[in-house]
Amino acid sequence: MNIGGRRTIGVCLALVAALSARGQDRPNGFFLTSPLTVSAGYEENLFTGSGQLNDMATILTGPTFEWIRNTHRMTFFVNYLPEFELFSSSPSLDAWNQSASTRLDYRIDSRNSLSFSDSFLDTKDSSRQLENSLVILPYGQFLQNTFYGEYHYRWNTLTKLTARLDNAVTTADLSGPLHGRLNEVGTAGTATLDRSLTSKHSLSISYSFLHVHPLSADLGGSPTNVNLLILGYAYQINPTLLLRLTGGAMEGSESAFNGAAVVEKQLGDVWLAGGYQRYLGFFEGLPVSGEAVPGATGFANGVAPVSVYQVVSLRATGQLSRRLKLTALGEKSITGANNGGFPDRSLIGKLRVSYKLNQRVSLFAQAEHYGQNENLFFNTPLNRNRFFAGIEITISRPPETQGGADPRHKGAAGSDDQNKDGQGPGGGEWYR
Repeated sequence: MNIGGRRTIGVCLALVAALSARGQDRPNGFFLTSPLTVSAGYEENLFTGSGQLNDMATILTGPTFEWIRNTHRMTFFVNYLPEFELFSSSPSLDAWNQSASTRLDYRIDSRNSLSFSDSFLDTKDSSRQLENSLVILPYGQFLQNTFYGEYHYRWNTLTKLTARLDNAVTTADLSGPLHGRLNEVGTAGTATLDRSLTSKHSLSISYSFLHVHPLSADLGGSPTNVNLLILGYAYQINPTLLLRLTGGAMEGSESAFNGAAVVEKQLGDVWLAGGYQRYLGFFEGLPVSGEAVPGATGFANGVAPVSVYQVVSLRATGQLSRRLKLTALGEKSITGANNGGFPDRSLIGKLRVSYKLNQRVSLFAQAEHYGQNENLFFNTPLNRNRFFAGIEITISRPPETQGGADPRHKGAAGSDDQNKDGQGPGGGEWYR
């Protein structure tokens, strides 16, 4: 057979394989699961540790490179997302930020299943990329590796038992007397029992034991242990209105109560969420993005388990029209007391509007604010603002995996749950 004939057969086989893959419920292979994003804008009062900086910056993000393998029992993926941050007047601050994650889900039988995930983050701009941290860290190297393993046992159609192990290793490049302050290893074990009372009402109860061990006792202090008990309740009032409540207690060096109330409402194609939370700084508790199962929460980022936060949150996300999309977030927190006897307060706000030119290209503009009356590590107020605009180019569509997301994660929770703990696949929106 000549070369031309072989090429023709090869092309035909490739087309057949592509059409077969398109018809599969379980996609396999290599995908680009998030858009390529190019943006430019202005950084105001960026805290670098040695002072506050005003400068123009350009950011190139993605796409996310992801490899997926699916069988009738297993789903496995590994992905990598690069980001390049370039400053006009301060090239010494230029950064190559990156994140990677892998996850394995394995169904043993109809009752038993396992999940394992490992995620890695390397960034110089942790405040912008750590969605669950209310502590604003200075611009500098931040490394974090998080791992979790879960065992799920479905007792019956109404009851499920979950056992989970979390581990996080964090290092942060802090200067002067704060060097090594956040270099620590955290481990948590959690057992959660979920029970569906009716189609609209569900309960959960979980117990967690947390242990944080500084990498250097001389720099980070002594290890800390915390016991945490949480009772959760979710009420699907109607298909467009959801209420979540949690309450419990934590015991460590001090004892405290924790709790949260979150309401999510759909108006057209836009989901609104609002809530109040009181939780331990080390543990995420119940974020406003809507995680209903206390045992499924993970580590808050870069915070030792010694601070109780009170947080009021508002979020809106969805399509305003066929082409126009909105994402807005506001968080106001209060914790402890500073040296003057006043509580530490922080305010984080984000607004992003995007306009779809066609199926592959979108334009966007975003504004962000990070403020604290006194930083946890530095006796100075912070007032950082960011104004950016850019373009998103969808190189390829992410695969739609069988099963989809947990229905409790719909609505305002959508974009966060895809990214938290490396859960995917399919990428999701991770706004920079």
